[in-house]
Amino acid sequence: MALGGIWLLDGALQFQPYMFSKAFLPGMLGMANMGLPGPLSAVLYRVSSLAGTHPVIWNAAFATVQVLIGAGLLWARTARVTRPVSIAWALAVWVAGEGVGGLLMPGVSALNGAPGAALLYVLAAVILWPRRPDDSVPADGAAAGAGLLGASAARWCWAVLWAGLALLELEGANHAAVVPAAEVADAGNGEPGWLAALNHHAGQLLAGHGAVFAVAAALAQLAIGLAVLSLRWRRAALGAGMALGVTYGLFGQDLGGLLTGRATDPGTAPLLVLLALALWPRRRSTPGTISPAG
Repeated sequence: MALGGIWLLDGALQFQPYMFSKAFLPGMLGMANMGLPGPLSAVLYRVSSLAGTHPVIWNAAFATVQVLIGAGLLWARTARVTRPVSIAWALAVWVAGEGVGGLLMPGVSALNGAPGAALLYVLAAVILWPRRPDDSVPADGAAAGAGLLGASAARWCWAVLWAGLALLELEGANHAAVVPAAEVADAGNGEPGWLAALNHHAGQLLAGHGAVFAVAAALAQLAIGLAVLSLRWRRAALGAGMALGVTYGLFGQDLGGLLTGRATDPGTAPLLVLLALALWPRRRSTPGTISPAG
């Protein structure tokens, strides 16, 4: 249901007035096209040109699809059909709308939205896809245990995700002295005064310390990814992942620009929180009590 709610929010954001302007779709798809391989770039250019001719119709269609996906995920009877549709749609958005999350461009990092919110929609849908009702939940009681992959594979997905984000910090652009500070400060442009002030102040603190920030972020993300594989450190890793995801979402993405009227999604923070909650182990039952698993 949480994933359906996020899809509904996406659809609602897509119905904002700016999204129906002639500048939105060509601009978004044009930005996504940067750095893509030639054949994929050519296809995306044609899609951008086609969408730009009738932006109102195309945007209304895109928004309606996302609302229908969100609504379909909220009811068990329709969720079975909606889940594969949501995965296919999210993959299309990740490629065409996000340019494979910007992963082929220099300077991309978790701070500015890697690996792309749409890819996290896919990961969340697969992890939370329920198996047969009679499947048992593993001893740790994590919601992912009843999912398609099972708890163990889901934890490995989390580990690979965060380890991959750590590797992105090795890019030269992320080590530049001014890059993280500029990203954080510029993210506040157009936001309400209090939020812009937070971003500008954080940018000043990071000024000149790009390499230090990149190394610290890489180590933190690697620890968050690997520590989840240990039962002893699992809750700490998931809690730290939620905290760091929200921090990145607030200071690096301004929650997708929700308060500017031009956001197409709330950024990666809600999806990272959802993934952490899906992996969060329930308390073990004490002697004489009944386990939540039955």
